[in-house]
Amino acid sequence: MDPVILDRIEFNPSTANIFRKLHVKKGSNNEGLVLELVEEADRISRPRAMYTIAGIEKRDDTGVVLGGIRMESRVMQVNLNDVHRVFPYLTTSGREMYEWTQSKDDLLEKYYAEEISQMALRAAGEALLSHLKETYQLGKTASMNPGSLEDWPITAQTSLFKLLGNPEQAIGVKLLGSMLMIPNQTVSGIRFVSDSDFSNCELCPRDNCSHRRDQYDQNLLNSKYQ
Repeated sequence: MDPVILDRIEFNPSTANIFRKLHVKKGSNNEGLVLELVEEADRISRPRAMYTIAGIEKRDDTGVVLGGIRMESRVMQVNLNDVHRVFPYLTTSGREMYEWTQSKDDLLEKYYAEEISQMALRAAGEALLSHLKETYQLGKTASMNPGSLEDWPITAQTSLFKLLGNPEQAIGVKLLGSMLMIPNQTVSGIRFVSDSDFSNCELCPRDNCSHRRDQYDQNLLNSKYQ
């Protein structure tokens, strides 16, 4: 299947939500700066997403073959045991937002811009999930992301990008030799139907992670994925 591009994603940041996220009070010294940045972001933002569909062609104890490309991951093999297809994807705040944040020299201004850009990334993720559920009549889903678990390391980015074709041409996302992505506010992964409430966080022992959504569960790791 050719990749599907979502490039008309709306991002209408709520001023109240942004003030709350940035811990800025109305009437404070930084109110004017935040309002100015929100206006700029609203003018230039263009979050995007892309995905494809990959069938599961082979499974064994240490991984799966998706769309002709092998993914080495015991966790993935277990999670996809009863699944016949997955949705490899990318979501991004967009090159416009990336170049905007990079243009900021003042540290506080740059921090605020990055936080607003992260909200644009979240909007792209929500739009993609909504599109997938409506288009393919999906129920509950879960996702896995390269580098979130030792079991599926960041080097898997290369295989994921191969499944997606040419993300740089399609939505402006470039994969560096370090396996990091530009724009930096970009998420890569696979989404799949799942009756469980799987979360990468439950299997990740990393402390002090700002993106943690669930507690690490050593018992779950030992009982289900070992």
